[in-house]
Amino acid sequence: AVVSTQSTGEMELDYLAPFLARIGDPSQMTADLAQQLRDDCLKDLKDRLVDMANLIQGRFEKETQQLQWKQNWYQQNQTTMTKEEEEQYVSYCSEAMFKIHILEERLNRHKELAPQKYVALEAKLMGDARLAEYLS
Repeated sequence: AVVSTQSTGEMELDYLAPFLARIGDPSQMTADLAQQLRDDCLKDLKDRLVDMANLIQGRFEKETQQLQWKQNWYQQNQTTMTKEEEEQYVSYCSEAMFKIHILEERLNRHKELAPQKYVALEAKLMGDARLAEYLS
């Protein structure tokens, strides 16, 4: 994406650049084109947010499934395990529980922030000088 410099010296991503490039960087904006750009930009963000939620959920489910499998294995083998194997099992469970907790936290945070990110982008698009007059 194209980066523009703000007066404060900060760098900011031009969130419309890839969408403008896809349609050939038109010299004239129309209301229909502005609406299409807005919709495409918001859909892209929504798709990325859903993909991220699905990725985190998938990792959470995989870790939980592996822990469940290991716990079942332990139940079947605990009477014949050495002290070292038992320590490895306890260590594994501790690490797995930590990972599961972190993934759960990430998923909850993502679910909390996703709508805010969507609303923020929508507001940015409505205020973008290239689209504002056509979207009001």
